[in-house]
Amino acid sequence: MKKIIAIAGLAALICSCTKDEKKETDMPKCPVISKEAVPLSVKQAFATKYPADSVITWFDKSGSGYCAYFIQPVSVKKLAEFSTTGLFIREETDLDHDGNFEDSTSTGTGKTPAVCECDIE
Repeated sequence: MKKIIAIAGLAALICSCTKDEKKETDMPKCPVISKEAVPLSVKQAFATKYPADSVITWFDKSGSGYCAYFIQPVSVKKLAEFSTTGLFIREETDLDHDGNFEDSTSTGTGKTPAVCECDIE
């Protein structure tokens, strides 16, 4: 009986992990856009906050803002999110170099509604 309970518990744990992983991937990817399509106020806000860095890829968060993907020295991959007017929202860092970005600032003004995910492949 104990074996059956242990197996059932393990199966439930595996299923719950699979559901959590699926939630993250269900969100559509934000479209990549050219730097010319990014408002000047957003580009200026990035340049002010990160004067030594250059954007590799810009993403459009479907009208709610923009994400800038950039790499800082020592291969630190980051995403910075800005509102449509250039207000800094938050920064995410790929802390363990696995492609999963985590909020690394907690100093932004919050999080814009999640309409898509800025995904670096």
